[in-house]
Amino acid sequence: MKSEMSELTRSLIPVIRPLKSKEEQAAIRVAKAHVAKELSDHYRVPGAELRISKPSIGGKVQRMLGVLILDYGNRRNIEVLVDGSGKVVQVTDLHGAQPAFSREEIDEARAIAEQDSRVGRFAKLKGSFVSEFGPERTGDHSRRIGLRYARVLKGRLSSVLARAVVDLSDRKLVDFEETPAEDARR
Repeated sequence: MKSEMSELTRSLIPVIRPLKSKEEQAAIRVAKAHVAKELSDHYRVPGAELRISKPSIGGKVQRMLGVLILDYGNRRNIEVLVDGSGKVVQVTDLHGAQPAFSREEIDEARAIAEQDSRVGRFAKLKGSFVSEFGPERTGDHSRRIGLRYARVLKGRLSSVLARAVVDLSDRKLVDFEETPAEDARR
């Protein structure tokens, strides 16, 4: 059976193919090595994502990988673009922008928050669960994660019990607020 795919589309297959783990790890290594002297000792690389550049008229479509580096110690987030041959093409400071939280960050924030006895008691309650939220930004660009502790009874949300804010840059709980009893019942 003859393929219905055009030659132009067929030529894009190497560019748009799924990202392989080996390719992702290589891009991360290159990106980290490129900015190593600028990084603090407290950073995280959540991974790499495929970036397809839109060429100018007559230009060639390029496959690139964007490697996000969350540098907690320097309170900055950067993206390093690595091309298909493993060369760094661009380094961009995200100027205070806060990308979505990774599962690792949420787990770390919970571990930090739940060391505090006020937070820990809500985490241990039967039927309690935690959801994350983006707290108000700070001027110093620290990476903060908000945690809402709530309770479910008979499969329904019964009450929001408390909220906590963890600063991953300083590795500490910076805000805790218990929900007043009358608000918790709503």
